[in-house]
Amino acid sequence: MLKELGAPPTKNVSQPTDGAGNVRRRRIVLALLVLASLALITLDARRSPGSPVDPVREAAAAVFGPLQSGVTSARLPVDDLRDRFADVDRLTTENERLKAENERLAAQLRTTDYVRHRVAELDRLLKVAPDYRLTPARVIAIGSAQSFNHTVTIDAGTADGVRADMTVLNGDGLVGRVVRVTRATATVLLIGDRNSTVGGRLNSTMALGFVSGRGEIGSDAGLDYRLVDLKARPKVGDRIVTWGSRGGTPYVPGVPIGVITAVGPGQGPMGSTAVVKPYADPSRIDTVAVVTGPVARAPRAAVSPGSGR
Repeated sequence: MLKELGAPPTKNVSQPTDGAGNVRRRRIVLALLVLASLALITLDARRSPGSPVDPVREAAAAVFGPLQSGVTSARLPVDDLRDRFADVDRLTTENERLKAENERLAAQLRTTDYVRHRVAELDRLLKVAPDYRLTPARVIAIGSAQSFNHTVTIDAGTADGVRADMTVLNGDGLVGRVVRVTRATATVLLIGDRNSTVGGRLNSTMALGFVSGRGEIGSDAGLDYRLVDLKARPKVGDRIVTWGSRGGTPYVPGVPIGVITAVGPGQGPMGSTAVVKPYADPSRIDTVAVVTGPVARAPRAAVSPGSGR
């Protein structure tokens, strides 16, 4: 009667729905898989010779082994490429280091000869004038704004104890004298200048004379030498040294000047003449020294009339 009147049918609540059944089945399957896994782990942990897991392990190795080898083989070129980039970076760094080292050694090689030359010059300076106090200096300019023809400028001045009318020499011999000084520099008149005159003594006979410049500069430049003694005759090869000035200014005694290369034809009204080649080449001087101190010597002993007996 109710059905005929359109009433809704009643629902049977005692039967389970399909969703609940699926959840129950999934739980049972999961429990069975867990139990199977525990059983396989237990059997494999015993490491017995006849383990039932061995066939499964071998089958897995047969299936996945080639895949693993393929992955390893595919990764090797990538690793090699990475190593190659690392080697390139290392070689680039090493190349830069070697280039810097090569440039440093080349710079040292370029300056070695100059340094060796300066050391040799300083050593010769001590041999040329061992008894004087010397102030080393370097030639920094040739010529000057003054009215002198042949001068050089050195990098030593009043701050270094240099004064006007001081002797200047190098490892070969006499260079000239100081004519003008500033705090840091000094102007040196070369012995080859026409305004230069130096008292010179023959080493062989101790005869005195005067050495005058010709205004020539260069390795072939010569000096004129005129003896004071009318009877003295110079010879080719005779060496001339300074005989000094009063108080050691402008020239101290005993500094080598040059060697006689030619002798005049005869005796003139002012004595014999000769041509002198200076030891110091003014066109090549670099390291020089200014005599800034007197001769280091002990006080002279007095001589009494009876001391010669």
